[in-house]
Amino acid sequence: MNQVPSNSSLKPWNRSKAATWGLYGKFIRLAFLKFLAYRLRYYTGVVTYTIYVAGFYFLYGALFASRASGGPEDLIGGLTLEEMITYVAISWIGRSFYFNSIAQELSGQIQDGEIAMQLIKPYNLQTVMMFEVVGESTFRLLLFTLPIMVVVVPLFGIQGPPEAALYGWSFLSFSMALVIYTQFNFLLGCVAFYTKNIQGVLRAKMVAMDFLTGVLIPFTFFPEWFQTFVSWLPFQGISYIPVTIYLGKRPGSELWTGLAIQLAWSIALYLLARFVWYRAVKQVTVQGG
Repeated sequence: MNQVPSNSSLKPWNRSKAATWGLYGKFIRLAFLKFLAYRLRYYTGVVTYTIYVAGFYFLYGALFASRASGGPEDLIGGLTLEEMITYVAISWIGRSFYFNSIAQELSGQIQDGEIAMQLIKPYNLQTVMMFEVVGESTFRLLLFTLPIMVVVVPLFGIQGPPEAALYGWSFLSFSMALVIYTQFNFLLGCVAFYTKNIQGVLRAKMVAMDFLTGVLIPFTFFPEWFQTFVSWLPFQGISYIPVTIYLGKRPGSELWTGLAIQLAWSIALYLLARFVWYRAVKQVTVQGG
């Protein structure tokens, strides 16, 4: 019988930082492949989003047509009809990129008890879900967002930004919008630790998010007190800031201010979500055998 040397000792398992990030990076590929398997649903989504934009196209066209033409009256909320149509189209195009259902997925895992298995795995679930979103958004960009642009832009005569550099700044802004939207969703999903069922909350979120992010109606349509109110919330960083950057409505320092607001909310929501996560996992109860 082989004897274990007396000077030997069991060392705790350890993974290097490079290996850890390599592990997380694989979730990007796995998420991309997962959504690739269901790509047909996104092709039909191109039709759905085109219908959304068409609805607002005719709505705002009728709204502007009801006003006198040939003067300042042609501005509503500080936007011309062409800018308004572009605003709506870019809002929905951007939404097709950053949208995800992390809150539903996390709450489902909590309700089904699957969260217990996630907690014993050697990774941080919040980080894993963020990397999965990167894979999903990459898929969406290539096979959902770009096809929508190919259809919507020529169909409704969507304008480009006044400066070519704003294409890059707009993409950066929408990328930070993805982080804000993801961390807010993760934070909302953690509510299920306390309430178990958050279906009502999720329905309210779907309606409120499109409204508070400025996807449905630009903030400039609302009274000044409402604009001040939403300026203190993270939701403007999800759609309103990126779209106004695209339209060239944030010249000079206003561009940097908008990006700084998004960066600040990205960090704040990430830290808040991590804090709530570590507090919430203490509420885990698993039923069944």
